[in-house]
Amino acid sequence: MTKGYHHGDLRAALLTKAEELLQTSGESGLSLRELARAVGVSHSAPSRHFADKAALLEALAIEGFRRLGATLGAAAAIEGRSFATTLHDVAVTFVRFSTENPALVELMSHYRQGEVTSELRHARAASFAPVAALVDIGLSRGELVGEARTIGTVFFATLQGIYVMSNNKTLDPLDDELIIDVVDALLNGLAPSQSEARPARSEG
Repeated sequence: MTKGYHHGDLRAALLTKAEELLQTSGESGLSLRELARAVGVSHSAPSRHFADKAALLEALAIEGFRRLGATLGAAAAIEGRSFATTLHDVAVTFVRFSTENPALVELMSHYRQGEVTSELRHARAASFAPVAALVDIGLSRGELVGEARTIGTVFFATLQGIYVMSNNKTLDPLDDELIIDVVDALLNGLAPSQSEARPARSEG
């Protein structure tokens, strides 16, 4: 029997359950029919919101980028904190999001290259905008030296390596102190003068 979902509630419920199925069964185990069964609605109900499986997966990726953006935005709020402490929080937040949502992050990574819809492109760009703004602050304050795009690439490539190593158990257990130590190592390399000592921990 179809549950009495409101229009918006059903879409949200479908996305929530789809992410659960993605985590347990992967993309191959996710279908609109199985999703309908899992949510408890008619097999045709998901098609009112998603034309096909590809549309569902894209919607999941968009939601993933929006959630990532919200968490990174909160972590990157620098007011009243040092640049290094803020960057520490961003790094831990990104790695923890990635290790706690591995299937979703893998899906999101599929949409970082190639043709995507404008909505997905916007969601992807917006998710990383808080960190880009933080890098600009670091450059303007003299905390970093170099080109913003290169710095951002090095930063996220390093963090991606950490969460991949964690997910495949190369790093097990993964603790926040290790993530912070890696960020400090990067900051030492990206500082205006490598001869200038940077403390192992920055005050919050």
